[in-house]
Amino acid sequence: MVGPLCQGRATSTTIGTVASEYPEIHPPGGVGRPTTPPPPVSVVILTLDEERNIADCLRSCAWCDDVHVLDSGSSDRTCEIARSMGATVHTNKFESFGQQRNWAIDNIKTRHKWQFHLDADERFTEPLVQEIATLLGVDGSGNTIAAYHCPSMMIFLGRWLKHAGGYPAYQVRLFHADRCRFVDFGHGQREQARGEVGRLVQPYIHFNFANGLVEWFGKHNRYSDRESSEAVIARQHRPPLIRALFSKDTTVRRRGMKDLSYFVRARGLFRFLYMYVYRAGWMDGREGFHYCAMIAMYEYWIELKILERENDWRGTTRAIAERITGNDAKDAIAPEAGKPPAVDVMIPTLNEAAHIARTVANAKSVGNVIVLDSLSSDGTQELARGAGATVIEHAFVNYSAQKNWGLDNLPFVGQWIFILDADERLTPALRREIRRVITDPRGDVDGFYINRALVILGRHVRHGGLYPSWNLRLFRRGKARYEDRTVHEHMIVNGPTDYVRGGEMVHVRTETVNQYISKHIHYADLESDEWVKLKLGHSRTAPAHKLFKDFLRYRSWLRRELWPRVPMRPLWRFLHMYVVRLGVFDGAAGWHLARLMSSYEYMIGLLYEDKLLRERFGNTQMSPERRNQKLALRLSKTAVR
Repeated sequence: MVGPLCQGRATSTTIGTVASEYPEIHPPGGVGRPTTPPPPVSVVILTLDEERNIADCLRSCAWCDDVHVLDSGSSDRTCEIARSMGATVHTNKFESFGQQRNWAIDNIKTRHKWQFHLDADERFTEPLVQEIATLLGVDGSGNTIAAYHCPSMMIFLGRWLKHAGGYPAYQVRLFHADRCRFVDFGHGQREQARGEVGRLVQPYIHFNFANGLVEWFGKHNRYSDRESSEAVIARQHRPPLIRALFSKDTTVRRRGMKDLSYFVRARGLFRFLYMYVYRAGWMDGREGFHYCAMIAMYEYWIELKILERENDWRGTTRAIAERITGNDAKDAIAPEAGKPPAVDVMIPTLNEAAHIARTVANAKSVGNVIVLDSLSSDGTQELARGAGATVIEHAFVNYSAQKNWGLDNLPFVGQWIFILDADERLTPALRREIRRVITDPRGDVDGFYINRALVILGRHVRHGGLYPSWNLRLFRRGKARYEDRTVHEHMIVNGPTDYVRGGEMVHVRTETVNQYISKHIHYADLESDEWVKLKLGHSRTAPAHKLFKDFLRYRSWLRRELWPRVPMRPLWRFLHMYVVRLGVFDGAAGWHLARLMSSYEYMIGLLYEDKLLRERFGNTQMSPERRNQKLALRLSKTAVR
C-alpha cells in the first residue's frame, strides 16, 4: 500500500516494520476475521488527534485488506499508531466533512471501488461485515447500487442509546466511488448518489464520547458555530416552500426541514421533547436523559449564536462600557512628588490582545501597571508595553499559582496592590474611593472588597445575582495570597477587611458566544475536579471563614459544601437567577445569562459524576471504559433483528 504520510512524503508501509505496543491490523484476530476472501471494500478512517481511539478502530478493520487513514493534521500519535498497525496514512487539511470525504474519493488510490468511511470512534461488527460480504459478493462488480445507508449504535456511559440516540440514525458510509459524492449539511454531510441508495440492516458501533465529555462539549460548541452560520444565511430568505418539505428527493426534503428549524424559537426545548418523549429517550434511563439534555443544550447554543450574528451585541457592550468608565484621566491617582505610586496594578493575561491596551490605559489612572503574561501568542505583550505597562512573562500552571507567583516575584513598589483582569476597568467614582481609603490616616484595614458590574450581550446587568458582586482586589502588599484552588480562587487576607462602597469595577464581556462557552467548558472541567477533591477529602481549598466576612462567608460555605449535593442544580440555578434574583428585569441578557449559567452548572455536575466514578472504580469492571468495552464486545458479535 502506497500513500502520502502525515508529513506529506510518499512511502510504502510494510506491516510490522515499526515497533509499537499496538498489534498490527493483520493478521491478529479482530472483528469479522474472515476464513473466506474479505468483502471487496476499502476502508477510509477520518482522524484528527485520535490516538485514544485509532488502535481499537483499526483492530475492528482486521477483516479488510485495504485500510487507509485520512488525517487532518493531528498533533498527537494518531499517524504513528496507524502506520505501525499497517494502515496507509494520508493527510489533508480539514475544511468540512463533505469536502474531506470527497478528497478521499478523488485522491486516495484504493484497491477496491467500494469504500466504507469510518470515524475513529466507530467500530465494525461481525454481522455488519458478513452482510456487506453477502451484498457485494466476491468482487462487487455485480452490484449496481450506488450507496448504502448504514445504521449506527451509539454508546454512552456503558449503554446503547437505542431510543435517545435516534437508532437507526442512518448515514451513507458504504458506497461505490464512481457513483457517490458528498455535500455539506449542517456540521456534517449528505450524500449525492448517482443511482439507487440501499439500506443495510446491521449497524456499526459509535462511541460518541470516546474522548470524554469535555471533548464532546468543545466539539459541539464548534458545530453550533457552523450551524448558526448556515442558519443566518437561511433566515435571510423566506421559510422553505411546501414543495421542498414534501419533495421526493430525500436531500431536498432534509434541507427544507433543516432550514425550517432555523425559524423556530425554543429549539432546545422542542429537541428535548422530541428525543426524550416522542422518541422514548426516557426508556434509555439516566443515560438517555443526559444525552437528550446535552443535545438540547447544543440546540440552545445554536439559537443564541444566531441571535449574536443578527445583533451587534459586542458593539453595544463596548459603547456602554465607555460611557460608564468615562475619561481615564478624570480623578486619576497621582503619586506624591518624589515618592513611588501608592498602588501597583497587576493584570494577569493570556492572549488578551483585544482588551489589553484599553485596560492598561484605564489602570494607569490608579498607579503603576504590571502585566503578568502567561506566554501569550497573540501579541498581548507588545500591546501592553506600548500602552505603558511593565510586562513580565511566566508559564501558566493554574489561576491561583500564577497570581501567587506574581505576588511573590513582580517588582511592586507601592504599599497597595490592585488585581485587575484584562477585561475589567475602573470607574472615576471607584478611583476617588480608592484614593480616600488608602490615604485614610485612621485606616487599619488590610484588604478591600470591590463591587464589580457586568456589561455583556449589549446590557449593563443589574440583577440575576450578578450585582452587586464583591471581589477582594485591593490589599496591602505582603498581606494577602490566593487559596490553593485551580479555578474560582479567592483571596485570603491576613488582617481586617472592609468594602469600598462607592464606584464600581466594570467587567466588559465582549468575547463571542463561542469564546464564552469555550471558557466555561474549561471552568466546568476545573470546577468538577475541585468537587471530586472535596468529596474524596483531598481539597486544599481555604475554609469559608478565612475568605469572607458577614453574608459572603455563608454563601461561600453553601456553594462549596452543600451545593454539590443538591439535586436538579441547573434548574435551581436558572430559577434563582431569573426569578428569585429578578434577572427577568435585565431583558434578553438576563434570560440568556440564566440559561448559560444553568448549562454551566449542568456541565459541572455531569463531569463531576463521571470523574467520581473513575476515581472510585479505576480500571475495575465498573469503570466507564470497561463497561463500554464489555458492551462493545457483546454487540460486535450480535446480529440486529
